[in-house]
Amino acid sequence: MEAVAGFPRREVQALSLVGFAHMLSHLYMIPFAPLLPVLTGDLNISYAEFGLALAGYAVTTGFFQTPMGLLVERIGGRRVLMGGLFLNSVCFVLIGFFATELWHLIALMAVAGIGNSVFHPADYSLLSASIGDKRMGKAFSVHTFLGHIGFIIGPLLTAALEPVIGWRGAVIGIGAVGIVTTAALMLLGGVIEEGNKVKKGTPITDSLRDLVRSPAVMLFFLFYVCSSASNVGITQYSVVAFQDMYSLERVVAVTALTAYQVGALLLVIPGGILADRITRYDLVIILGFGLTAMLVFVSGTGSLPFWLVIGALCVAGATRGGVNASRDVAVRHVSAHIPIGTVFGFISTGFLLGQAVAGPFYGWLLDNYPPQYIFYVSAAVYVVGIMTVLINPGARQRVAAAE
Repeated sequence: MEAVAGFPRREVQALSLVGFAHMLSHLYMIPFAPLLPVLTGDLNISYAEFGLALAGYAVTTGFFQTPMGLLVERIGGRRVLMGGLFLNSVCFVLIGFFATELWHLIALMAVAGIGNSVFHPADYSLLSASIGDKRMGKAFSVHTFLGHIGFIIGPLLTAALEPVIGWRGAVIGIGAVGIVTTAALMLLGGVIEEGNKVKKGTPITDSLRDLVRSPAVMLFFLFYVCSSASNVGITQYSVVAFQDMYSLERVVAVTALTAYQVGALLLVIPGGILADRITRYDLVIILGFGLTAMLVFVSGTGSLPFWLVIGALCVAGATRGGVNASRDVAVRHVSAHIPIGTVFGFISTGFLLGQAVAGPFYGWLLDNYPPQYIFYVSAAVYVVGIMTVLINPGARQRVAAAE
């Protein structure tokens, strides 16, 4: 077979390898959600203190992401991707073996964040070099699809493993998968193209100046902040919140989070096909985020039967997931002459900034206020994200040079 789903064989191989690494990066963002009661009890910490560990992960990822994008343009994405995945994976193994106090958890999560910082700049640079332009929207949507599988697998895997081998064994297990994947990338990574994207002579200061002087780039940065901050409440704290609101067992409460993550997959591929055919990316993003905000708010009121909450969050995840390819293709077009890996590295830093701020804040809310507030704040931040799209011309049309 020479092609799969419209992609030539070599593109399928490259997309699969990069996409599996991306899946692990998402898995490592969320494995603790069903483990929070036992983990915080074992370490004798509050939810807000656990939020500091999430913040440490996000801060170092955000701090190093733009430098990693610049590094990708100089030494190539393959080596950067393999090094980051290995570091991220090893840190989770070490958490399982050695984290006995809060500072251990924060320190190891912070180092893991350095490894996590490579994925967006390396992945998008490698995909831009390996995939044909006419298939880029679909490629980005497949890449996002595979990433969201990690969001689904992470909580389910650790929830299933914890009763058998404890939370430490569960965390060690997911870390070991990343180490094995790094070895596979070393052996098979030759199918991934570096292309002509390596620009060793480009001054770093020029790239940074171009980034901060672009209104479209900076507005996308703010959009990523809001997108991430709104999502953290659901992905990290909804299981605990629903246990309190509905007096549920953990295995039941996690179904709502799973539905949200599964829903996020439903429109990812159709969203990629759509992104290849439109220029008004803003309409897709506004509609998707608007519906998501409304459904998250309603789900948090506690007025619906839990089975309806599961359905509402599934649809909320779907409408959120459907905008991702339009968002990514719009960012690729506004990059103009700035190297694509550097642009995605910088803009994705907003994603981590949102996590860094939102993680402790949601934990503080959960410690001090009714659990419904998690969902109300999440919905409100979705609305703020919509406002950044409304004033961003880069979300409405392609830059002429990129046509």
